[in-house]
Amino acid sequence: MTLSLRSFAASVSQGVASAQGACASLLNLGVGTPGRALIESMAGTGLWLQFIGIQILARTRLATSTGTDADSFVNDFGMTRLPGVAATGSVTMTSFTPAGSSAVIIPGALVRTVAGVSYAVTQDSSLATWSASQGGYVRQAGTALITVPVQAVVAGSAGNASVGAICLLGSSISGIDTVTNPAALTNGSDGETDAALRARFPAWLAAKATASVSAVQTSVSGVQANITQALMDGEDPSGAARAGYFTVVVDDGSGDPADSLLTSVYEAVEGVRACGVGFAVQRPTDVTADVAMTVTVPYGVNLSAVQIAIGNAISADITAQGVGAGYAYSRLSYVAFSNAGAAVTSITGVLLNGAQADIPANSTAVVRPGAISITVQVAR
Repeated sequence: MTLSLRSFAASVSQGVASAQGACASLLNLGVGTPGRALIESMAGTGLWLQFIGIQILARTRLATSTGTDADSFVNDFGMTRLPGVAATGSVTMTSFTPAGSSAVIIPGALVRTVAGVSYAVTQDSSLATWSASQGGYVRQAGTALITVPVQAVVAGSAGNASVGAICLLGSSISGIDTVTNPAALTNGSDGETDAALRARFPAWLAAKATASVSAVQTSVSGVQANITQALMDGEDPSGAARAGYFTVVVDDGSGDPADSLLTSVYEAVEGVRACGVGFAVQRPTDVTADVAMTVTVPYGVNLSAVQIAIGNAISADITAQGVGAGYAYSRLSYVAFSNAGAAVTSITGVLLNGAQADIPANSTAVVRPGAISITVQVAR
């Protein structure tokens, strides 16, 4: 619905025109006249009523609500806004003098990027380096490297980090000199926006009728904000046909969602499945997308800046593809042209996994960025 709002000046102008149109003789409605004062008082009352109407709509109708008003509206139905998700991954810590002594990395120790985004070491008792007696991860004497799990201190997409971006110690750790992240952190996401909340609300209501495809899909998407999914109806995890069974493949942007997330998804689906129907929840298989291209730019353009901008944009575009989506070869040139940050003369030699072909869609797979080689040259 589009609201037709009117300003004070427009209200007065229309009032003057209406009054004059209703009289056979010319009226004096100049500023300061009694007639003008009456019309202006009615215009002021109209503005006040218009404001009250807007406030009512902002609080009682989801399409016109924002922020806490939108939250209040959906909360009345038992629905809540999805919070942001903190990025997780692992970092490798290194000692320059490993032979001399061991080191203990305690959960809560901080590392960070040059931009100041901080990550805390988290506890994973299943790792071989974890020591319950010492309450941390132990780098044994003689071993230079140790890999530990981390999580962004603040939830949101700002915690996503490219390879090598985490390079500073935020806490002093005896026996550790440097840190880096060998793999990108990509599963952080911001909280649900007003637009996303509005879009999910009708689907959430429709899913109240359980034992349907929409009920299953909505239950999965309601676990956390950054989930993508594929539903294989009538198939087991191997892809074989199986009556009375379905498989849900989920990803959180990392390509390897945690066991805790899979458990949460399983519990959500369990609440809406039909009695007697079996199902499974599984991680996707990773399909690596290696990209190569040559970009030609005019003289005077910063080649390194163009290379970094295009590489980051392609990596982000591939990461944004959900479970089962595949990746279109034609997107590479489009993304490169759109995000070069400078004039581009031509883009040639574009290859996706060594060929000029799409990565086909696959319900059990998610495409992840691999080696991205961008060669930037000056036009001759």
